[in-house]
Amino acid sequence: MRFPKAQYLAGMQRFISVLPHCQILQMSALEADDQHVVFTVPFAEHLIGNARKQLIHSGVISTLLDTACGSVVVCALPRFEMCPTLDLRIDHLRPAVANKALYCEARVIKITPQIVFTEGEVYQDKGLPVARAVANFMRLGADKTPVEMDAAVFGVEP
Repeated sequence: MRFPKAQYLAGMQRFISVLPHCQILQMSALEADDQHVVFTVPFAEHLIGNARKQLIHSGVISTLLDTACGSVVVCALPRFEMCPTLDLRIDHLRPAVANKALYCEARVIKITPQIVFTEGEVYQDKGLPVARAVANFMRLGADKTPVEMDAAVFGVEP
């Protein structure tokens, strides 16, 4: 672990706080370290995709999974690297219902010189997954990312 847990958590909160889609969803980080993150999206009426059945739109779930899986990549690498989503496969297991927050736990599975492999799970009640994802991110290389990004996210000098 290159930082104390509190520094990872503060870094993830800073990171997602500047992303417009995370702002709209009011996404926040609850836990973070160099191998996993837990993010949450509180319930809001505008997240409902099926008004008759009072179900959360699947786009909210997809966004939460992609953001959490991509964020754990930021934590796992030796320094901040731009790593776009290469592949995101989501299995929707049950509907997400209104009036309950969404939680997403994402973890790193493997890091190679070119790709970071992750998986994530969204739930509203622990032990009852709403969706699971396998997400792979392409490493563009630390030389393609300004060294100031480590300072901006994790509060460390380049």
